[in-house]
Amino acid sequence: MSPILRLVSQRRAFSIATRVRTLARSFEPHPFGRLPKTQEAQKGDWAKQGRRLGDAAMFYFPFMGLVLSWPLIGEKILDGKIQ
Repeated sequence: MSPILRLVSQRRAFSIATRVRTLARSFEPHPFGRLPKTQEAQKGDWAKQGRRLGDAAMFYFPFMGLVLSWPLIGEKILDGKIQ
């Protein structure tokens, strides 16, 4: 065995149990991940969500209409002009 491999194997033993224990601990609930029991959840701001959806739709639908219909527009503009 090379000296480097021997040094690495002495310092860090490969243990499946250690890795499984670390994995199991990563699934433990923590205080920042728990739902609060002392207060009610905040109500949703549906007006804000509606405005965001409207703003996105105002740009999305015309742009996608142009992207999807450019072959038809090109056909009308270049009809019979390319030989």
